Amino acid sequence: MAIQQFPGVILGPLGTRMVKFLETYPRADELRITSGMDGDHGLQSHHYGLSYQGSPTAAIDIGCDLDDVKMRDFAKWMYDNYSNYTVELIHSTPFADDDGFYVKNQQQFPGGGPYGGPAAIGHYDHTHWATSADLMTQLEQLAGGSAPARVHPEITGSPVAAVTAGVANTAPVWGWDASDFDFNRGPMNMVAAQRDGISFFIYKTSEGSDWQSQHYQTVLERGRDAGIPVLGSYHFLWPDDIESQIEFWVSCVDEQTPWWKERPWIWQIDAEQSPNAPRPPSADEVLQAVQLTQQHLADRGAPGYVIGYTPYWMYGDTLTGDYDIWASNYNGSGPPRPFRDQYQGVGDHAVGWNVMSGRKPSILQFASDGVVGDQETCCVDKFDGDLYDLIRKCGREPQQAISVTPAMPVALPKPKQRRRRVTPPILVPNSNKAHAPVG
Repeated sequence: MAIQQFPGVILGPLGTRMVKFLETYPRADELRITSGMDGDHGLQSHHYGLSYQGSPTAAIDIGCDLDDVKMRDFAKWMYDNYSNYTVELIHSTPFADDDGFYVKNQQQFPGGGPYGGPAAIGHYDHTHWATSADLMTQLEQLAGGSAPARVHPEITGSPVAAVTAGVANTAPVWGWDASDFDFNRGPMNMVAAQRDGISFFIYKTSEGSDWQSQHYQTVLERGRDAGIPVLGSYHFLWPDDIESQIEFWVSCVDEQTPWWKERPWIWQIDAEQSPNAPRPPSADEVLQAVQLTQQHLADRGAPGYVIGYTPYWMYGDTLTGDYDIWASNYNGSGPPRPFRDQYQGVGDHAVGWNVMSGRKPSILQFASDGVVGDQETCCVDKFDGDLYDLIRKCGREPQQAISVTPAMPVALPKPKQRRRRVTPPILVPNSNKAHAPVG
């Protein structure tokens, strides 16, 4: 059953997941969500979003209609069963036979511990609960459902608003591009990739005029369900017959991922040379492919970011047009290891970012053997800008996350307080790529 919320309660994506999880409480009909990101919780609070062990946090307050026994029973249920998945749990009771229910950073503190004693802590009329996105994912799995399935049960309909609403701006912006080769050498765990900081992901959909991926739809749905903000598709372009190739590619995307029209989407034209092709596409053929793809999007009335994977080692300064370039250069990336570490040896002033054909690349593939989440041997990328810049290139206006600046208190119906409610302060504790493999 859906848990009731007080008027004016504001929940971000993580807070919504937390409330959904509380439906597993045996007497969920007794619970009331009294506060989320709204209200005055001090200058710093998990209510407005902090982080724990590198994972973003959220907090909610839960009431039980001024019933001390019901409130104590709920807090005890959380304390006994889910302390290890909790960043903060705070509830004081008037009963002499318990020490209150307090958890800080996955550790129980009978009597109050780092928060002080019950008289200072308050929290008699509600339970404060904070957790992180990583711990929430573990809780959802423990409860018998994956995070995406529990948060977005309507995913077969029009899921995009729920996934992309309230996207926080980030920089740097990391990406991963993959194909069926990757599907067969790792779990393709998109939840792990999103937690690892991947903000855009594209997958090979088609090649030439008749080849299409076996796993494109599966992996893109995983990326969507994991909440990766920007997704996309790429087509491996052959020379000649450009028009039929682009029509085939767009048709494959329409058929397998029709929901692309509702979210930020990248259309990458991979203009390398297949070992089976007589030659690489010419600069003019690449420009034709870009223009035809843009026309298909216009015909569908849906925006998208059309970009050419046209690296300098293949095209030099011969490209025509003014479309954006996705380049590749692995200088400085070093041995296989987590992708952020690899980029430390590359940097924002690497040769791969040099101007080519009159424009600086917008995206740089800086390694092909990076580790992303649970996946090894990944092609990893960095966008030249912040996440909102990328979303705007996709033709969308970012739906900004709610500001973490404390808002003015919202007038809510408040239960009678037995003692002064106090929210304690939070202590925030390679050489140039000669050629790329097909795919």
